[in-house]
Amino acid sequence: MQELIHELYKVGVVKIGSFVLSSGITSPFYIDMRRIYSYPKIMRLIIDEVSKRVDLTQYDVLVGVATSGVALAAFVAAVTNKPMAYVRLERKDHGTLSQVEGEVEGRTSLIVDDVATTGDSIIKTYEVLKSAGAVPTGALVVVDREQGAEERVRSLGMRYHYVMTARQLFNTLKNDGLLNGATYEEIMRYLESYRRK
Repeated sequence: MQELIHELYKVGVVKIGSFVLSSGITSPFYIDMRRIYSYPKIMRLIIDEVSKRVDLTQYDVLVGVATSGVALAAFVAAVTNKPMAYVRLERKDHGTLSQVEGEVEGRTSLIVDDVATTGDSIIKTYEVLKSAGAVPTGALVVVDREQGAEERVRSLGMRYHYVMTARQLFNTLKNDGLLNGATYEEIMRYLESYRRK
């Protein structure tokens, strides 16, 4: 895990500043996971961590969340020899008019995304999969920002898997001298404010 966190930091996945997230929340950090696909070593480290933490035999198919989870699901599926599908942001307006690509009907599905904040993307994917006849029973993210996603996903009766939490990420960076104390304290105060909600 330490090696993975160092690699994510080294290639600029972890950004410090002021950012507005897709959920509308303002954050003192941003996890830019779309950069990881340019680094096969990082993808291998992530897949190794996923294999340690998730029993993929519990799932028939991995389902990527558009757009960030699609490539991640494809990498994991290819290495672990699991079927894969994905959910489009919107239903196609031509051809089959489908919103789900791949075979999911009647199959237990693991929803795959890169980072979870409030869990909105996972929940939307869950609803689309249910309407397509799938059986979504779990969700997997690389980084859980600890801002409500886990509780919301579990409330749907799904398992919730993550490779690391934001606290684990920033604790490692601080302990290894890659993050200064003032920045670390600011991030911890921010995360703690969500723990109290």
